[in-house]
Amino acid sequence: MTLITPDAIGRVEREVTVLLRRTLEAVWSSGYGEGPVDRYTYPVLAVLDAHGALALGELTTRLGLSKPTVSRQVGRLGFAALVETWPAPHDPRAVVVSLTAQGAQEVRRVREARRKGLHEVLAGWSDADTDTLAGLLTRLNVDLGRHRTDGD
Repeated sequence: MTLITPDAIGRVEREVTVLLRRTLEAVWSSGYGEGPVDRYTYPVLAVLDAHGALALGELTTRLGLSKPTVSRQVGRLGFAALVETWPAPHDPRAVVVSLTAQGAQEVRRVREARRKGLHEVLAGWSDADTDTLAGLLTRLNVDLGRHRTDGD
């Protein structure tokens, strides 16, 4: 195991904090438009878009959020006709959630707006640098997911 210096950890912590603040506020804040899709509900739509219909428990696990939180978000999106729910065939107490056609359209719209902002920010970067960043972020997210799972 490689020893990581406190200074390196401090820099990562600081830069991740700045990254989140700048991305959420400056790059993506205008991409949502009016309505129920915001930085809290968009991940629900994105996961459903990537994985198809999911039981609420699986959706909760994939998002790393509590069941009450995801239930509220699904309720907002359902009220806006962006998702639909029905009882799970194997367990009528469980709920399955899926995108509606309108929800899929909304995912595409928001994704395009988010990517446009990132494209503007990364316009001066080479493909190699962008690929390196994407690879390192993927690695960080995998390790964060593993850490979350191990910590439960």
